[in-house]
Amino acid sequence: MPGSEPTIAPILEVRDVSKSFGGLHAVDGCSLTVRPQTITGLIGPNGAGKSTLFNAIVGLYPPDGGEVLFDGRRTGYRPTRLCGEASSRPSRSRENCGT
Repeated sequence: MPGSEPTIAPILEVRDVSKSFGGLHAVDGCSLTVRPQTITGLIGPNGAGKSTLFNAIVGLYPPDGGEVLFDGRRTGYRPTRLCGEASSRPSRSRENCGT
């Protein structure tokens, strides 16, 4: 069809992710999609839950609800796997690994 672009499968899908710490709801039902070869920004004021969402996406925090899919596969919570790998936030990942 003229003018229609092919649908490109997302590389990252965050579906209805929630994370709370006690009574504080840091992330409440966040969803986003990132397609290959795109740049996606996440903005918000201090305390909005950006870092918490990022940590749930990379597996440092287990989400209380929702799911994260990378390349169509559910990622899950695997902090021990992440400890031996390179991280975009090495100082914080080392804290979580007990080093």
